[in-house]
Formats: sequence, C-alpha cells, structure tokens
Amino acid sequence: MCCGVVVRWLRLIQEEPIDEMSGLAVKVFLPALLVVNLGSNLHLENAMNYVPVLVWSLVYTFCSIGLVHGLVRILKLPHWVTATCAFNNTTSLPLLLLQSLESVGSLKPILPEGDTMTSAIERAQSYFLVCAVVSKTAGYIIGPKLLQENKGNGNEQDTEGGQSSQERQWRQGDGEDDGQPTEESDEQTSLLRQTAPRRFYKATKRVRGWGRRISSYFPDRVKQELMAPFGSPFADVAVASALLGAFLGLVPSLHRAFFNPADNGGIFNAWLTASVKNIGKLFTTFQIFIVGCTLGVSFERMKASRSSGKIPIRAIITIFIVRMVAWPILSISLIYGLAKKTTLVRDDPILWFTMMLMPQGPPALVNSGFAELAGVSEQEKMAVAKTLTILYALSPAICLGLTGSLKASEAVAGHRGMGL
Repeated sequence: MCCGVVVRWLRLIQEEPIDEMSGLAVKVFLPALLVVNLGSNLHLENAMNYVPVLVWSLVYTFCSIGLVHGLVRILKLPHWVTATCAFNNTTSLPLLLLQSLESVGSLKPILPEGDTMTSAIERAQSYFLVCAVVSKTAGYIIGPKLLQENKGNGNEQDTEGGQSSQERQWRQGDGEDDGQPTEESDEQTSLLRQTAPRRFYKATKRVRGWGRRISSYFPDRVKQELMAPFGSPFADVAVASALLGAFLGLVPSLHRAFFNPADNGGIFNAWLTASVKNIGKLFTTFQIFIVGCTLGVSFERMKASRSSGKIPIRAIITIFIVRMVAWPILSISLIYGLAKKTTLVRDDPILWFTMMLMPQGPPALVNSGFAELAGVSEQEKMAVAKTLTILYALSPAICLGLTGSLKASEAVAGHRGMGL
C-alpha cells in the first residue's frame, strides 16, 4: 500500500490509469480468483460450510448499519458515516493478511489433523471471497441510499442512463442506439471491429433485459431493489463468477475435470485452470497497490481543496471504535460461543477464524464510489476521502483482532478435542 502512495507521490502514475487498473482488478483478476478458489474448495461434502458464511455476511452488514445509524442519531454525526462504517474491506486486505499468515505459519495452531497450510489458506480465501460478494452486492443496493439525504430514488434511471462511453460506442457501432444509424467513420475511427466487446455488451444487455422482465411483476419499490446491484460492474461480474465457481465445484464430473490432478481425470487442470489461477493470484497484490495509489490521490485532493473543511475527528473515532474495537469483541465472542456450544458453524477451525475476522478492518474504498453515485456535495466527498485515508493509516490495529481470532479458534479446537 505504501508503494502505491509513493508511486503516486512521485507522479509515476496518473489518476485516470488508476481508475482503469482498478476496473481491471475487479473485472478480470477478482473473477478469476473467485472461480478457481471457490470451485476448487467447494464440494458436495463441504457445501454446508458456506451457509454460515452467507448468513454471517448478511447479519453483520445489517447489524453494522443498525448500530451506526443509532450512533449517528445520538452523536449527531454526518449521515455519510453510516455507509462508510457499514461496509468494510472484505477482499484485498483479508487476502493479503492470509498471505502474510501463510508466510510465517501463524495458522499452524488451528490446522486440523491431516490438513496442509496451502489448502487451509485456499479454503480461507474462498470463505472471504463469498463474504465479499455478499457484502459488496448489499453495498451497491444500500450504500448510495445511506449517503443521500431526502433525495428521490433514481436507481432505475441510473441503470439505464449510467452507461459508460464505451458501452455507447459499442451500441452505436451496431446501430443500436435508440434506432439511430451508425455514425460515419472519420480519422479517429478504429480500423479493427470491436466484435468481442459488442457481443459481451449484447449478452450483458440481454441478461439485464431478462432480469427486468422478471422484476416487472413486482411492485416498483421491490423492482428497484432487485435491479440495484446489477447497475454496477462489480455485481455483474462477481455474482456471475461466484455462481460459475459454485457450479463447477458442486457438479462432481466438472469438479474432477477442472480441479483434479491431470492423472486423476483433471483434463482441464494443467492448462486452463492453472492459467486462470495464475491470473487470479495477481488480484491481492495488485488491488492493495491500487488502494495505495487511490489514497495518494486523496492526499493530493486534501492539499489542493481549500474548502475541504476540517478533518471529521468524531466520525473517524466512531468508525474506528466500531470496526477495530466493537466488532472484534462481538464477532470473536459470538463465533467462539457458537463453535464451542453448537454445530451451527460446523467443525472447521479455519471457518471459525475467518468468520471472526470478517467484520473487522477499515472501511472499503468503494464507499467513495457510493458518494459519487449518491451525488453528495464536494465537501462531503472530501470528508469521506479524508476519513478513509486516516482509517487506512490506522489499519495496522487489526492485528489485535487478528490475534484474538486466532487464539479463540485455537481454544475452541482444543475444547472440542480436535487433533491439531
């Protein structure tokens, strides 16, 4: 992350490429990681292990919203604090932490007998990725609304009118833009037909059309809620990748063909799965670097903006306490109790550890994107940027919750007599 800040400070990368690189990570590297990690670790035998992850991801997200909403009213904090505190970083930071834990062997005390460090890390990554899909999809439904104050809901219009210039270009290239003819060629017209992007756009448009037809049978309010996540590039790609990975993992013949060794029926493993896996491995480091570059841009805007106002100290303290103090205590205590006295969270210590860690950590940088979608004022956008920047500088405090999660998981495993 520091490397990204320094690179931006030295002007080795401009602001526009940062946005493009972030899109590349979300649309290419993360889907590859989702398909391979989820597909390889998901079997019919362990499919129930992912049910607690799905439930817990929704529970802690909505509990965060309720908790912070109450604090905002009591402490009279800015309304954007609710969204900023509700959605934490569930992708790049946890995955980077897992890589660090693997390098120093910190997970050895909670490895079940016969398990390996590599398989445990991959399993933990799959749990975090499922949590990320749920959290981000919920974020795109709720996040912008939490940042708005008494504004009309324009989700349906934004879904239609918020297309990128590239999408419009593909539509115009096929003469599909509201029945208008194709634009005349000029000296800036590409000599190569953009057949693949156009086909991809057509397929995406067709899927969205089906979704609108299905949602048209619901009331307007419900229809807007159903279609909200599919107006974002993350939800389109991430949900589809998660479903594809689950499908490949749960169908025995496909799981064998894609993820078994080549000498055990894995006819696609050596060349196709391995290639996709290598692409997915780029996500964690690449995304953390992009986070650093984005924070570097935020530093520059803070210096350049004369009307940025004061640093929102009370908001920062509130978010820090909720994410770095309150949620570690609550999640560790709750999962510890469930794992010790029930079987609701299964019998995998790695699952307990990841569930304890999921609600912890700084807010997701996507909150700045929610501010753009919500159309808040420039001063509020700058306040969100300042808050995110300072909280990421304080993110090493997550090591306390990390240590507590590890020790609690080890204690439960010892209590249940699991061979570690």
